[in-house]
Amino acid sequence: MVGARKGAPMQPVRFEVRRDDEAGVWYAVSVDNLGIVTEAETLEGLRARLKLLVPDFLELDCDCPIEMEICKSEEGGNA
Repeated sequence: MVGARKGAPMQPVRFEVRRDDEAGVWYAVSVDNLGIVTEAETLEGLRARLKLLVPDFLELDCDCPIEMEICKSEEGGNA
């Protein structure tokens, strides 16, 4: 991902979010081939974790916009 020009808004970093009921966590996987994956017990915790993780991962000193799309878990009970 390329950082935004100075003064230009940055494109949001997009994540697919799923619930792993067996592990009792929500997990997020970046959809932009960035390789970012993380988990938390709650959606609020997951969003907070991403707000800290994404700028550090992308080596940016700013608040990066984040989009979370909640997806249904896969059939068979596994997320």
